[in-house]
Amino acid sequence: MADFVDAPNVDEQEVPDEVAAMFDLKQKKKKKKKKVEASAEGDAKVDAAVAGDAASGEAGSSSSAGGFELDPPTYSYSQLLNRVVDFIHQNNPELTDKKRFTMKPPQLMRVGTKKTLWVNFQEICAMMRRNSDHVFQFMMAELGTEGSIDGNKRLVIRGKFVPKYIESLLRKYIGEYVSCQMCRSFNTSLARDNVSRLFFVACQDCGSSRSVAQIRAGYHAQTRADRR
Repeated sequence: MADFVDAPNVDEQEVPDEVAAMFDLKQKKKKKKKKVEASAEGDAKVDAAVAGDAASGEAGSSSSAGGFELDPPTYSYSQLLNRVVDFIHQNNPELTDKKRFTMKPPQLMRVGTKKTLWVNFQEICAMMRRNSDHVFQFMMAELGTEGSIDGNKRLVIRGKFVPKYIESLLRKYIGEYVSCQMCRSFNTSLARDNVSRLFFVACQDCGSSRSVAQIRAGYHAQTRADRR
């Protein structure tokens, strides 16, 4: 009769640590539990979000059914800009009536061989709204010569001058004593302060005022008449 040798117990055999870790069922079960718990939490969050959306939708439908909310009007950029421009023109009608300032060129004539006659001198002074004496002082100081105003209010200048040069002096006078430096308007007035004895240019459109420099005589060449 054959003898049977008892087989070694599997549980009692030594198993390497790496193999034991690979076949450790307890760790796998724990991981499955974590996954299951995470999926349950995610489902709960989704259900809560869906419930919140449904509640908000019901509230919006109820408010719209009650007629408390209206769709806001939509305007384009051009429509808003036109409304602003119309509003400004309605409250400030003087802005639309502003006209361009035009100045006539000086008309010069030769008188003899050593004098120049400025024919429309008084007309130009009236267009600038300035006193003819003030313009006369400026022109004589810039030209460095002498002159006078005849009975017809024409300016007689000693020397020969071309219209372009007189026109450039007119532009300089307008920039210093006529135009407003704030709004570039020519609707201004020139007045002298009795206390400070300075001239001030006051703008009738924007209300600003500034002081201007006094007219100073420039270089004057000495002639034979001055030596006598």
